[in-house]
Amino acid sequence: MTAYVPLQKNKAMESASKLIKQSCELYQKHFGLIIGYTAWLLLPYAGIVLFSLPKSNAFLEIFSFVFSIIQGFLALWLGILIPLLIRELINSKTKIPLLSLQNKAWQLISSVVFVAILETAVVLGGFILLIIPAFIFWVWFAMAQFSVILENKKGLEAMAYSRELSRHKFWPLTWRLIAGPAFFSVILMLAVGLLISVVAAIFGFSVESLLGPTPPLWAELISMVIETFSIPLFLIYYTLLYLDLTQIKNPSSTTSSNPIQNP
Repeated sequence: MTAYVPLQKNKAMESASKLIKQSCELYQKHFGLIIGYTAWLLLPYAGIVLFSLPKSNAFLEIFSFVFSIIQGFLALWLGILIPLLIRELINSKTKIPLLSLQNKAWQLISSVVFVAILETAVVLGGFILLIIPAFIFWVWFAMAQFSVILENKKGLEAMAYSRELSRHKFWPLTWRLIAGPAFFSVILMLAVGLLISVVAAIFGFSVESLLGPTPPLWAELISMVIETFSIPLFLIYYTLLYLDLTQIKNPSSTTSSNPIQNP
């Protein structure tokens, strides 16, 4: 496999296939570091499963709910940390300031959530007008949360910056927003299905139990582990897409610019 080459400054967007390839290469090259963070998501999930196994009662449901909240916060933190980490891995020639990045990710949670709420409200408002405006708004503001994470922009400023990044690139951006995640999703479904089928064949589990409305716990665990470890691929892809868009918009700047500030 060829080595990862940072995105070059140009006027044309990188192809979806190249972004996918670079995402996979980055994920492979830094697999240990990335998975070290992602694996934390499995701990609250284990708690959810543990308190869901006994006969259901109010006490156990409360604990399961608490672990669900913890998992949600960890997922949100991870969704912020990985883009910060990927940019550093691309740009830095020295030791990565992991502690600084972790603290920065926690500090950005409220800003990211606020922009996510604004984005959701605008898209839902588009659905009221009809589906087409909602689709347009989704493309315009798809990069708003990344502008918060990687550019320290806030609220409406982040929304406006995302809109500016999409200007004159609506359909190319739409294709890239869909193509990468669609590719990873198909590969993910194939991997989950193949692994579950192999395990079922080895241990003689019935196919009917796998296809029923409530699949066995072991199948859900396999699916959860694979899905959890695939999350960084999606985040890396969108990070590279965002960096590509910012380089096109600001050709005089470089990806080595670092807005991360010490806490």
